[in-house]
Amino acid sequence: MIAARIFNQKEGNNISTIYGAITSGNNWRFLKLEGENIIIDLTEYYLNQINLIMGILTASIIS
Repeated sequence: MIAARIFNQKEGNNISTIYGAITSGNNWRFLKLEGENIIIDLTEYYLNQINLIMGILTASIIS
């Protein structure tokens, strides 16, 4: 996420919020980088919650 912010800054893209996901394929966790603050969703989501995972990913793209 830090690398994505640096890349975007070099390209002249001012993106204030960067979203991230960590997954093993079965377990998912989500993060958000705003300025110098990182917000970590401590909830671990599982593949059997695919509708919830897709909702989080979709909301991150839209916002």
